[in-house]
Amino acid sequence: MLAAIAAVFGAGWFLVSAARNVPVIDDWVYAWSVEHFLQTGRLRVLEYSGFYPVALILWAAPFAKLLGFSFVALRLSTVCLSAIGCYAWYLTLRELRVDPRASLLATFVLVFNPVFFALSYSFMTDVPFVSLSNLAVYCFVSAASRDRPRRVWIGSAFAMAAFLVRPIGIALPLAAFVAVPWRAQGRLPRSILRGWITPLACSLAAMSVLWILTNRTMGPAEWQTTRLENLRWWTTIPLRDYATWNAHAILETMFPLAPVLLAALFSRRRLVITSGLIAVAFAIVLSLTLHEVPSPLPNWQTWSLQDIGARAMISGAVPTSGWSAFVARWLRGIGVVLVSTVIVALGALRQMPRDDRRPVALLLGLAAIHLILINALWLYNDRYYIVFAPAVAYLATRLGPMRLSVAGALLALWAGIAVTGTRDMLAVNDACGRVARQLEASGVKPWEIDAGYAWNGWRLYAHPEHLAPGASPRFDVPFITSDAPTPYAIANSPQPGYDILDVVPLDQATWQATKQLYVLKRKSER
Repeated sequence: MLAAIAAVFGAGWFLVSAARNVPVIDDWVYAWSVEHFLQTGRLRVLEYSGFYPVALILWAAPFAKLLGFSFVALRLSTVCLSAIGCYAWYLTLRELRVDPRASLLATFVLVFNPVFFALSYSFMTDVPFVSLSNLAVYCFVSAASRDRPRRVWIGSAFAMAAFLVRPIGIALPLAAFVAVPWRAQGRLPRSILRGWITPLACSLAAMSVLWILTNRTMGPAEWQTTRLENLRWWTTIPLRDYATWNAHAILETMFPLAPVLLAALFSRRRLVITSGLIAVAFAIVLSLTLHEVPSPLPNWQTWSLQDIGARAMISGAVPTSGWSAFVARWLRGIGVVLVSTVIVALGALRQMPRDDRRPVALLLGLAAIHLILINALWLYNDRYYIVFAPAVAYLATRLGPMRLSVAGALLALWAGIAVTGTRDMLAVNDACGRVARQLEASGVKPWEIDAGYAWNGWRLYAHPEHLAPGASPRFDVPFITSDAPTPYAIANSPQPGYDILDVVPLDQATWQATKQLYVLKRKSER
């Protein structure tokens, strides 16, 4: 199975043209840490960072050392970890006595989740965190289902590695306490204290120490500090806003899991009727409370009807395509049906075997803690919702046999979207970098070009020597820390006050909202 998953990602590497030395979204932030580590031997982060991804830096450093530092080498490190994490999830499903075919489908719905797949070909922290979490969950689940508490130590080690990618990894040992075989009366046996309580407590203690050490030794992480400071404003936000954000989060979480949810739903007529009634009730509640049924693919998320992770990172509005306006109407209804299917699956847990209750409680407890953390830290982005995918995929397997024709057709569609979307994401960033280099070759200064979020971050914030003399990364990087217009810009659409110097075709675009980039020059600069 590991070979099959690796083969999929290996084929994907060539299909998406992954050998492009380009940054994607935020991965330039973490790439700088690897570059700095290789040059100095010290672990540091940029101030712009939201995390202290020590484990990710140490994992990627050998790839960059052997292959030479580049985003290609860093991307390869993520792809390898992604394949391992998906295999760990397959093994977890088998530990939960899910049959091989359903386990395979539930694994590939994670592989071909367009957000997960696209970020597998980046150096973002999302996929490494989910992969390490999957390894930890597998160890905890197998420890509970096989009564092998020694595996809790291994799971705790993976949990600490996940924590050293993102601090929300603290959710893993906390959720694992749910799987501890507590005794209703009397003292706990020493085997449980040694095998379960001790490793989980040690991992929590180690995380506390690591939190202090990383904060003191690796430099300030601006976004992490901002998130923690925002906690004081948590209770000032109206409950209606939280309800709206959570409704969006739930729908955006369920939609990528549609292949297995619908495959299970349409295998039994009774499920269709029950889910349909719940969907109608849910849609009415949303309409009465929020005055809308949110779209599961809203604009400006990582996966939207515009593209996957590219156009939102560049200046200029993206027009709505005709096909997406038509499809959007149907997606709202599908999203509601998927949520109702998960509600039915939760009800089906009452019939699960007694031996499965502790490991399944771990999965659901982990999802619940992540939901609390997402709300507490305002992490309302579909990249942060990938952590729910394994639990939702497992719930789909509880609905009974999956109709292979439905699952296969939808997985093929998802794979097509994931591959073409990822290829376009890399191609758009490649085009932005190429145009920026051409402008510089013509005599334009680097700081005079708005080349989009990722390239501005890498060229100007991570390497401030390319900024204007006296400029500061904290205040003077276009699109990132400055709203001041630049003499030149690469944009999704023509902009007021700018002339069009060139139109760059995006040959890799297929279903995306735009098929070209605009190279612009301010009229005042003529």
